[in-house]
Amino acid sequence: MQHMKYFYQCLPVLLLATPCNIFATEFLFSEEDFLSELPVVLTATRLSQPAREAPAATTIIDRDIIKASGAREIAELFRLVPGFMVSHDNGYTPIVTYHGLSNENARRMQVLIDGRSVYSSAFGGVNWADLPLAIDDIERIEVIRGPNAATYGANAFLSTINIITRHSSATGGLFTRANTGSDGIHDGYLRYGASNGDLGYRLTVGYNHDKGFPDRTDTRHVRLANFRSDYQLSPTNSLEFQLGYNGGTREVDSKTLQTSTTRRIGNHFAQLRWRRDVSREENVSLQIYYQSERRSQRYDVVVPFGGLGRVVVDGSIFARRLEAEAQHTRHFGYDRRLVWGAGIRRDAIEAPGFFGTSPATGYRGDEDVLKNDQYRLFGNLEWHLTETLLFNAGAMWEKTDLAGTDLSPRIGINYLFSPEHSIRLTASRARRTPTLNEARSNFRIAVYDSYWYQLPPSVSTPTDFVSTQWVGNPDLESETITSFELGYMASLLRWGISLDIKLFREEFKNLINIDKTKVIDSSDYFDGLHDIFENAGNATVKGAELAFEYRPRRATRLRLSHSITRLDSDFPNLSRGEGDDTAPRQISSLIAMQSLPGRLNGSLAYYFVSASDGFGSGGAVPAHKRIDLRAGMAFGNQRTRGEVAAVVQNLLNEEYADWRPDNLSGRRQYISVSLQLD
Repeated sequence: MQHMKYFYQCLPVLLLATPCNIFATEFLFSEEDFLSELPVVLTATRLSQPAREAPAATTIIDRDIIKASGAREIAELFRLVPGFMVSHDNGYTPIVTYHGLSNENARRMQVLIDGRSVYSSAFGGVNWADLPLAIDDIERIEVIRGPNAATYGANAFLSTINIITRHSSATGGLFTRANTGSDGIHDGYLRYGASNGDLGYRLTVGYNHDKGFPDRTDTRHVRLANFRSDYQLSPTNSLEFQLGYNGGTREVDSKTLQTSTTRRIGNHFAQLRWRRDVSREENVSLQIYYQSERRSQRYDVVVPFGGLGRVVVDGSIFARRLEAEAQHTRHFGYDRRLVWGAGIRRDAIEAPGFFGTSPATGYRGDEDVLKNDQYRLFGNLEWHLTETLLFNAGAMWEKTDLAGTDLSPRIGINYLFSPEHSIRLTASRARRTPTLNEARSNFRIAVYDSYWYQLPPSVSTPTDFVSTQWVGNPDLESETITSFELGYMASLLRWGISLDIKLFREEFKNLINIDKTKVIDSSDYFDGLHDIFENAGNATVKGAELAFEYRPRRATRLRLSHSITRLDSDFPNLSRGEGDDTAPRQISSLIAMQSLPGRLNGSLAYYFVSASDGFGSGGAVPAHKRIDLRAGMAFGNQRTRGEVAAVVQNLLNEEYADWRPDNLSGRRQYISVSLQLD
């Protein structure tokens, strides 16, 4: 690992400031301390389980890690997860991918916030920069590294991310944070929380501003508001209510059209969750939520090929989702637990340019509003066959308008052969249903006053006409993945060590990819052909992942991750092996955290990603590395507490390309000041 030398170059910066008395016994963990912090996983099966008993590899990003990372945005945190790659498209628009085979929308991963899916109704993936959530309101993030469709449905194809926010009772008083730094960084947050008897609540408002990449037109200014209340109706009944807003402007830099435009966004959500504890062995819950995504965006530019006319592209979107879900959990004796439930969801979207209904295209299509209804049943049985052998079996049945009926099963065996060591073996099959864009799109652009040289003599000039860029395919089948995972976990309490090793093999069938070669439209004088989505690919991904943590004492924490991935793909519309480099062969991360006397603290993070490529707008990206440094100083007393912190990202200023060769990342630094008044 030659690239690790760069981490060690900066490690002394942190260690030289560490006094010798960190080795005093007052900093050592007791066994009780360590046991109290052993991770409990909620997302793998919908049952609360110790991580060693879950049927899938899981990474937990807790509040200490979030703070030490120096991240301003949620997406940045996933650099610390084995096998994950974080990059950007159209300027500073985050993309989070796992195991490659992804375009800019990263369609094969489910993302939840408190159990509410934020997977895009239209294109798949997640609009990471447009989530109505402040990073300071996150309690922890659970990342299931592997297919989890048996628990959370078709979009949990490669991985599931569940962002769990802080309970209102943990956010009392007044909190404020301000960030300012290079590249136009100006962020501000204000949160107030209180409780009155059995009712607790908090309100957070804030804004984010930066100028994105230095050489791109991608400035953003986004505001957010988020409210949460928790009400204990009775000793056995609780009610949680949330609502939020995120909106503002973002410049989108299109290298294809050689221009930029301003995207105006406005996202809303409301979520209600009720839980009843029937007994110590049984509980039921009901969740309902509504969310909307509105994006106003329009290009009206001269064609970048010699000024031969102009094009009008309508990129506006209005998407809505309404979902209701019921869940029942029951213990059967001391050795069996069952969770099961059902849900119903409706996605509806208006996207005039993407679905051909914009007046500028002169085409109305079949429907102005496209809908996709989904019905599902799910369940998971956890059964302790013996004291050392644990069995998990789960499945999700789904029916959607776009793909019909799918079944995603999973079986896992955990061998708990000692209190410190365990082995898991899991086999699963998952499906990903097509998105509305893949199945129903009709992306058309209007061309005006064109003197396009390919116009035939029969067409007078100037003229106006419409060109089709891509179309969906209503006959698409669901993608499938068959996954096998062998894992080993160790929790060595005496040395403060935890270890998780995962070996995996994933077999993909019917991968949906865009075909740029088959459809020729002679009447389209602007382009002559258009793209279409097809089930046009199979692939095999295999490799290994390592997650290691060392906590020898309270003041010191070290977390290391490394992944090795090998991808073999077969796409009939691509040259042989062209898709194999979409998964970086090696990804590494290491973060070291240290508390110091004088209320000082520091962290140093190192990231390495080997060379890769990307579908869609992605290009060839060379291997790159970076080092981030954070140094903080706390102040105040018991009632008034605060911190001043300095963060430097890409400390060595090693400029690297990110997803696209024109996204060049250099050094970025900012100062963060926070204050808590109880």
